[in-house]
Parts: sequence; C-alpha cells; structure tokens
Amino acid sequence: MPKKPFRLIKTNANITEDSTWGATWRDTWVWECPENFAVSLEKGDTFFAVLYDSADAVYLAPDALVKVVVRDPSGQDVTRIYGGDDGANYIKSREVADRNLMAKLDLDTPVLVKPRWKIVIMTYDSTGMDAASIATSHFELMTSKIV
Repeated sequence: MPKKPFRLIKTNANITEDSTWGATWRDTWVWECPENFAVSLEKGDTFFAVLYDSADAVYLAPDALVKVVVRDPSGQDVTRIYGGDDGANYIKSREVADRNLMAKLDLDTPVLVKPRWKIVIMTYDSTGMDAASIATSHFELMTSKIV
C-alpha cells in the first residue's frame, strides 16, 4: 500500500482538545484515525510541541513533561511512541525551526495506527498551568499515512 506524508496538528479533523492542566498526566490532544486510512509511525518521524503558560509566554519551566502514545479503541492497549514511561522534558520537544534538531520517534519497529485507534499527546505540569494556555499551544507530528 502506498504511503504519503501526513502532518498531524491540533486543527486536524477528528481531534479533541482537553484544556485542563495540573499535576497529573492529561490527554491534551487526542486524534482518532478515520475509517479511510491508517498511519504508520516509524523511527525518525518528527515531533514538536510548543506550550504556553498562563501569561501567553512560551513555557520554559523544566518540570513540564510530554509524551505521545497510541491507544486501541478500547483504551486498553497503549504503546508509547515518544517520551518513555515518565515522559520527556518538554523543552527537548520544543525545536520547531530545524527538522534536523526536532525530537524524533525512536521506535524499534513501526507502529500501525488503524481506523478508530488514537494518537494521544499527553502533558504533565507540576505547577498547574492556566487552562487558557492550551488555546495558544500547539504540536506537530510528521509521519506517514497509508491510503
């Protein structure tokens, strides 16, 4: 099956946004794969997130964490594709200008996201950021879709 570049951002169709923040892991952005294609997440695919604080300034605190997971439709099967068990320091995920410096998925084998499966960008902030900051925050995951 042919692969085509796929750019997942917060304005894609089938995405929901949770505007709550706090000292717990949150499903900040959840994208559900539609019925007409699948996504193949592979080693070297790029990811970045730019998070803003309650003053609408780019978040710089070192204690914010981010991770990306894939969930099956039941929510029982979860595969981490970025950030490991404890997440990755958000600041390491913030490079947006140079694709060579962006965070890369370090997967041993490709992860197939089938229709109705979800790609979830999770955030954690121990200082409890302002919920309104999600509106100005954004992310990008560059990968491939199978059509």
